[in-house]
Amino acid sequence: MKRRTLLLVGMGIPTALAATRASGVSTMSADAGASGIGKRVFAHYMVAWPRGGPNAGIDDYVMEFRNAHQRGIDGFALNCGGWNRSEPLYRTRVLTMYRAAEQFGNNFKLFVSADGKAQDELEDIVHSITGLQAQLMVDGKPVVSSYALGGNDAARCEALIAQAESLGAYFVPHFMPSSKEAEIGDVVASEVASRCRAAQGYFYFGAAGTSSSLARSIEHLAPALKSARKLFMAPVTPYYCGLASGTNYRAFETDGFSGMATEWIAAIHANVDWVQIVTWNDWAESTYVAPIGSNTRAEVYNPRFGALLSHTAYLDASRYFIDWFKRGAAPPITHDKFYYFYRLHPVDVGAMATAASVGYATAPRSRIPLTALIHVTVFLTEAATLIIAQGGVQTTRELPPGVSEVAVRSIPGAPRFTLTRHGKKIAEKTGEEPIRTNDFSGAFNYFTGASTSV
Repeated sequence: MKRRTLLLVGMGIPTALAATRASGVSTMSADAGASGIGKRVFAHYMVAWPRGGPNAGIDDYVMEFRNAHQRGIDGFALNCGGWNRSEPLYRTRVLTMYRAAEQFGNNFKLFVSADGKAQDELEDIVHSITGLQAQLMVDGKPVVSSYALGGNDAARCEALIAQAESLGAYFVPHFMPSSKEAEIGDVVASEVASRCRAAQGYFYFGAAGTSSSLARSIEHLAPALKSARKLFMAPVTPYYCGLASGTNYRAFETDGFSGMATEWIAAIHANVDWVQIVTWNDWAESTYVAPIGSNTRAEVYNPRFGALLSHTAYLDASRYFIDWFKRGAAPPITHDKFYYFYRLHPVDVGAMATAASVGYATAPRSRIPLTALIHVTVFLTEAATLIIAQGGVQTTRELPPGVSEVAVRSIPGAPRFTLTRHGKKIAEKTGEEPIRTNDFSGAFNYFTGASTSV
């Protein structure tokens, strides 16, 4: 398959941005940071499902915060589906998380994202987090967000925005526009900006869409919100696939890391204020980037999620883009590295888009076919050669300096990746999980891993 170089070609990157990538000139506009909020990257944290389990304590949360902070993430948006009256465990966990975050001083911040019944308790949420050391503050106000504010009731959404304003919150909600989950164009972007009149900004949750569609939505929302002088928190999502046992069994192909990179570049080019990685730990929709305590698979929080596959490479490959976003210029690549992404079973891609049976499994609903490819994202200081060996098949790609993506057809067995320069090995790795023929325990999820230096 033809190689695509992520940052400069094959991804619809505007010529001006490509030139910036090559020269190292800043992409940040003259008025960026004028409000003093700075460029920040957060991750959407499902308070219902901590990695440490139902009885997670301060030490468990500290470890999660450290995993995120070490990779350039500035804090978590704490998704709460309830609060003190409806489900008091949410409030208890949130306050424990705030105590854990105090160990990072001012280097890791938290804010509540009210979902579902938690939206009925905005007043107690604001009062509970105001004055806490780890609370994210802007202009002296506690930041609060939401998911699907008001549900499908636009009048209730407006009333909740007004309530947040009266409580003195710096409110950056997500609410459903008239287009629902569909791609956002100029008209809907203007609608969103208008509905944010009494809010300080807008959080576009994204996730449920193809990467190209989410990127275009970001590109339309950014100027509309900037014109309205509203903060824009854009999403970046690794991969979305609901549980087969649930009611949301659908998937959106991201071609390994390529789709996530597309969203990162859209956020960078649009000069958005903040980015929120969606998500840190949604085990039910495969959008997690959190390390799971294993470089292969692990059972996390509840057996109903099954054996989750490692997604850590999504997080680690994002570090380059996090630094680019915050600095306003692409950082130099100082180490040769590659990350690989593949499903654990080769499938009939023609059947994948129709929720048809594949082997003894049923594929998720998908608007486009899910791929049966091995995807490799490569970061190079200088030109090098990538060799992918599967059984008796070997694929060789000559790659330029910078960031490239390679995709090859998956074949049963454990793929082996080797990176060479001038005939000398510089990095190599054998995939920890083999590609199977009839084992669908990977549940159409992506498995990820990273190279080791020689």
